[in-house]
Amino acid sequence: MSDPEVPDAIKKLKDAVEKNPEDGQAYLELGNAWLKELNGTEALDAFQKATRLQPDCAEAYFGLAKSFDALQRYEEMLDAFKEACWLKPDWPEAHYNLGLGYMVVGLYEDALEPLKEAVKVKPEYAEAHRVLSLVFKMTGFDEQSVFHKKEAARLNPDFAG
Repeated sequence: MSDPEVPDAIKKLKDAVEKNPEDGQAYLELGNAWLKELNGTEALDAFQKATRLQPDCAEAYFGLAKSFDALQRYEEMLDAFKEACWLKPDWPEAHYNLGLGYMVVGLYEDALEPLKEAVKVKPEYAEAHRVLSLVFKMTGFDEQSVFHKKEAARLNPDFAG
């Protein structure tokens, strides 16, 4: 652990999981720390351990999905986002990111449902309205696109125009 490239916060978290390898929360925090460092491989390892230790933890699956995304393992990314949505259906960011994941792989029509769910769960989610507007436009639903574009601009004036 004397690697000068590893931030102190990660060193402390690695120490914590070494002392208590059954601490799923510590693995979750370690995974998030690795994601902040843009290290998908290390993050993936931590989140896989977190999901094994806390199989009902939506945040662990969300982090797992982000790790798969960083490693361009998109099918696994989608599966992990789906699991996060299933475990925590009232979490709009999980639905939003599942929608973005579908967009990454070019499945725009599949992106519609999770994006609609994100704005259903959190009607004031301006970014989700903005992206939903784009996906509606790309899939030929102009009227819905205009509605969500206006809603995004109403909620966040930065999205006007």
